[in-house]
Amino acid sequence: MLRSKNFKEIPYWLDPPPLTKSFSTNSLPARTDVLVIGSGYTGTAAAIRLKQAGVDVTLIDMAKLGTAASARNGGMTLTGLSEGLTKIENKLGKEKVKQLFAESLESVNTVERLVAEGSIDCDFQRYGHLETAFKPAHFEDLKRDQERLHNQFNHETHIIPASELKTEIDSSLYHGALLDPISAGVHPAKYIAGLVSMADDLGVKLCEEVTAEDIEHRTTGFSVRTNRGTMSADEIIVATNGYTGPLTPWLRKRLVSTESLMIATEELPAEVAQPLIPRGRMIYDTKRFLFYFRLSPDGKRLLFGGRLKSPRKTPQQNAEYMFRDMLSVYPRLHDVGIEYAWSGKLGFTMDRSPHIGKHNGLYYSLGYCGHGVALATYLGEKLAEMVQRKNPATAFVDLPFKAIPFYRGNPWFRPFVYAYFSTMDRLA
Repeated sequence: MLRSKNFKEIPYWLDPPPLTKSFSTNSLPARTDVLVIGSGYTGTAAAIRLKQAGVDVTLIDMAKLGTAASARNGGMTLTGLSEGLTKIENKLGKEKVKQLFAESLESVNTVERLVAEGSIDCDFQRYGHLETAFKPAHFEDLKRDQERLHNQFNHETHIIPASELKTEIDSSLYHGALLDPISAGVHPAKYIAGLVSMADDLGVKLCEEVTAEDIEHRTTGFSVRTNRGTMSADEIIVATNGYTGPLTPWLRKRLVSTESLMIATEELPAEVAQPLIPRGRMIYDTKRFLFYFRLSPDGKRLLFGGRLKSPRKTPQQNAEYMFRDMLSVYPRLHDVGIEYAWSGKLGFTMDRSPHIGKHNGLYYSLGYCGHGVALATYLGEKLAEMVQRKNPATAFVDLPFKAIPFYRGNPWFRPFVYAYFSTMDRLA
């Protein structure tokens, strides 16, 4: 890998950080109506809607606000679900899968509305997304998906055969694609910074570098011990997704945290960058360990991501692996320097679906499985409705949420899963 002379092990999105205001010296209130734990899209969207409804809200995060997973992803604001529609239908039935898919479409609209409401300058644009077929058989699957989306979901997508794929991606690796024009791209760090600023302007009490260490149930409400003191809350929202830990063991048994790695090239000449993705699509492929990639909002860099190969390797070593993956898609970038490399945490559930609900008095929404920009925002707003004792119109609320067998937070099974999925991706 050719490293740029300016190589940095930080997110491209956070150089410089869009959110310059510090919340580390804000005092922790003695009590609050609702305590939100986690300042990503879910928690911040919920806090905004609750405060607008007149609820006293405090939001805490163990890190700097707006710097965790919500500022480290690909900024792909996607329609659809992480699991295939056929598999979901087989498990949950036709009506349920229709409801879930319709909500995935609405989740993109939710992001667009919030961006407009807060006048957030975050490069939101309906670029559309492209799902590229890694194998010929995958292209046949995509054609069936296109027919199903048209016939059963009244949603129009477009099949692009391999012979026409050059109009969308300058690569010969793939065997066709499915285009959904509804999806969008966003600068994720500017988006979460805008949401945090909205919450701040509304009067949400924002406290960063505050770690919730224990939650004690009281006769009414909760007592929460943190590294900065103890506070009481009538209600608690847990919005920790990939950072879910021992604070909430019931949730921890149902969610596996995994890391994704991204790299960003140095700035490229327009004649090099623009042909890579001529129409600016958000792109991911059909592998189990998929690649996802896009151009930066200014069109000057390629941003490329996938599974972190090994947590035991250094960031530079993992970036080397990702660079090789990038070259399998774009061989002609072999002399291009890499300027940024970073990772972020995702939350995966057994059924590869988000879950929202209430357990043991705690409200939660998590498990976005790589589709978090839109769905996390959308379900954050639904959480606000739940806390206000409204009946949120979401099909995600009653999905069976099963614990992962023999799992208590240590993913002992990960090497076996990785080996199996890697083998399946290699097989013809």
